[in-house]
Amino acid sequence: MNIFLLILIFGLLIATYLLFFRGTLPQISKFEVDFDRVRELASADIDKLPMSINFIEIATGELPSWVVIAGEFGKPYKITFPSFQIVYKDKTAVVEVPYNKRIFDKFSFGKDYYQQNYNIMQKALDNADFIVATHEHWDHIGGIAQSDNMENILTKSYLTKKQITGPTINDSEFPDNAFENYKPLEYDKYHSIAPGVVLIDAPGHSMGHQLIFVKLQNNNEILFIGDIVWVADSVMKRKSRPWVASKKRFENRRQILHQIKWLYDEFYSGKIQNIIPLTTHDPEQHKEYVDKGIINDGFKIE
Repeated sequence: MNIFLLILIFGLLIATYLLFFRGTLPQISKFEVDFDRVRELASADIDKLPMSINFIEIATGELPSWVVIAGEFGKPYKITFPSFQIVYKDKTAVVEVPYNKRIFDKFSFGKDYYQQNYNIMQKALDNADFIVATHEHWDHIGGIAQSDNMENILTKSYLTKKQITGPTINDSEFPDNAFENYKPLEYDKYHSIAPGVVLIDAPGHSMGHQLIFVKLQNNNEILFIGDIVWVADSVMKRKSRPWVASKKRFENRRQILHQIKWLYDEFYSGKIQNIIPLTTHDPEQHKEYVDKGIINDGFKIE
């Protein structure tokens, strides 16, 4: 066989591995969270802590397995685009605000869109005391940008400076000058935004990616992990998305690999933190958590 053809084949094999298969984790994670500090920041009188977390599904999709987890070539993964509601005794908050139907239609892997649920979420935004997102992608804040009441909703949204200056926020199609008079949130590693709710800086999937820790009155501790992974299987199998999926989203793969390693070590390898990790896009995990009473299906609307 011609030596140049051999070199070409070898090069293609290496490229295929790097682009589609490589997603292995480091031996030791350099990402860490001081949960003693987080709990200290979350502490409050029990009657001031949130009582529950609700969720509502705005849309669904389906992704090829190799897009979700590097080296996987089985059946596609079903994904969901939800919004979550934190319920206090006297107020509510919203976490994650997916896009409207027009923006959703740009997503080539989308399946079903639930307009009625989107309308319910919009009413929840109007009623909410505050709004926060794990990061600035269109399926997490597009519903803010597209709201008929965007100006009012934005005033009570805790968007960070990293989020509103990130390279992907334009996909949400905020109106021109939407942030002209907006004062974004800036913090170092941890920041409490309400009783029982603490933000944890975790860039990687995006510049403004963060974890959201929620302490409930029933002593449950929920950790919104955003899009470090799209499904819990990724943590269990200890593999990230492939390079081709990361490149499209301007991800920092090194940061994500260390974060997945941290998630596995903290929550899946037997080390007990008594904290429940909550993915944004995994419908199987959401069903499991609803069945166990960890989260509730449906928003509370006054």
